[in-house]
Amino acid sequence: MDQTAKQWIFFFAALLSWGGVFAQGNDEANAIRLYQRGMKQLGDGEAEEALERFNTVAKRYRGSHACALALWEIYRIQEHLDNPEAAFEALNRLATEQPGHFEKAQSMQLKLVRRWVGNDPKYKRSLEVKKAPETILPETLLAMLNAIVKSGPRSEAGIEAQFLRGLVHDRANQKREAIASYEDFAENFPTHELADDAAFQVADIPYRQWRQMRGDSPHQREAAAVGLSWFLARYTQSDKAAQARAYLAEVQVAERRELLSLARFYESRSKQEAAAVYYRQLGEKFPEFVTTDETLAAKVRGSMNGASNNHPTGGEDLQVGPR
Repeated sequence: MDQTAKQWIFFFAALLSWGGVFAQGNDEANAIRLYQRGMKQLGDGEAEEALERFNTVAKRYRGSHACALALWEIYRIQEHLDNPEAAFEALNRLATEQPGHFEKAQSMQLKLVRRWVGNDPKYKRSLEVKKAPETILPETLLAMLNAIVKSGPRSEAGIEAQFLRGLVHDRANQKREAIASYEDFAENFPTHELADDAAFQVADIPYRQWRQMRGDSPHQREAAAVGLSWFLARYTQSDKAAQARAYLAEVQVAERRELLSLARFYESRSKQEAAAVYYRQLGEKFPEFVTTDETLAAKVRGSMNGASNNHPTGGEDLQVGPR
């Protein structure tokens, strides 16, 4: 290739480059003009007209500085107009598309979801279950929380969003999903300040279900006992430990009462083998209670002696109180 041809190639390349720079500068100028018009309309009280201008900037000039400014105004207007999903989406675009806006936008996303869930800022230590606002479905709230987690799973807002997923599931009466979500949080963030709250909810949900059901509901009672014991083993210094111990004591009293009732029921019908099963369980699970009643202790020892006769390899080790 001769020197003249090379010069022409460089000349055309320069023209294209200058054209791109000119077009980019022209786009930025157009975006700024549209944004400024929108701000004037907003100042004149024409919110919906301003919103249309800002939406045009956000759609047509995504790479411009004015796009980020327009998205903030879209968020504010949509929130004012009570359009939560549109307000959240504007923040989501700021968090995922606009460098330098991630932290603030994500923080505002979480703040919005907290408000819609019905939490005050001190929700970390106040987990009473309340009905979520009817205007926003649980599925929508969960989608919003998932969006926060997706854009920043290890940011502070992303971590708190993972905790809030359990709360949304719980309030939507999706108890199994709520427990799983709280368990995941406690395992994934064991040193986070919300870890003990999550672990407590793993126990509190079945405890509340047990309290709401008629009768003793052995399945829920057992799930509550396991969860409470697990919580107390891991978070002995938690400010919820005293509450967990009180709940566990209540659950244990109910179990003890049921075992004694079943033992006496079968005994009254002369079904001694069936009665012995429950007397034996009383002795194994509540030895201190049994030793306070000599008549009961004798029946429990008798049930254990029967087990020892049937299973001589291990029955001699069973004991209620001193020999």
